[in-house]
Amino acid sequence: MALLPTTLVAQAQENGWYLTAQRAFGGLWHRVRDGILARELGVVGMGLGRNPRIAGVRSIRLGPNFSAADGLWLEAVTEYCGYRYTPQLTIGANCNLSSYVHIACTNRVTIGDGLLSGSGVMISDHAHGQYRGADQTGPESRPAMRRLSNDGVVTIGRNVWLGDGVVVLAGAEIGDGVIIGANSVVNGPIPPNTIAVGAPAKVVRCWNGKEWVREA
Repeated sequence: MALLPTTLVAQAQENGWYLTAQRAFGGLWHRVRDGILARELGVVGMGLGRNPRIAGVRSIRLGPNFSAADGLWLEAVTEYCGYRYTPQLTIGANCNLSSYVHIACTNRVTIGDGLLSGSGVMISDHAHGQYRGADQTGPESRPAMRRLSNDGVVTIGRNVWLGDGVVVLAGAEIGDGVIIGANSVVNGPIPPNTIAVGAPAKVVRCWNGKEWVREA
């Protein structure tokens, strides 16, 4: 017992040896895994929680100091149901994602530096099927087998905060410094330095240089 670090013994006395060992060895494995993924992605300083799912690595660009909690799903979709795509998924520096964030791209998703994301956020530039314009998808086919749309774009600026449960869809253009309230749906432009809430999200406050004021 004396050979073990004091902090490890204290943790075991508090939580039991099983949970303590799970945390200690799990942390070691996470560091090894993160190092391998960081080399694949060309990232400096990356930390991920449990069970990340990352696909389409060659079409993903991450800035330094990227972190995500448990359950990250990051996918640049290059093939689905026999159709090929050429996605561009770019995330800037110093972005921090909470648990179970899903970012998916068939065309182009661009996220600026300093993003803070709450839990259960989804960011996607596509849908299962085409429901506007020409060559629309009919209801007779199974949704899971419909061709993914690949003409949408998502743009998120610098220092944006997305609350828990936010959904960002194709056509979203979120400016710098924006705050999106929890459970909001964004599918259009949100001007810089504003707070927006709702489904679809609407601006409710603006930064006037000194304080947040209500939108007229």
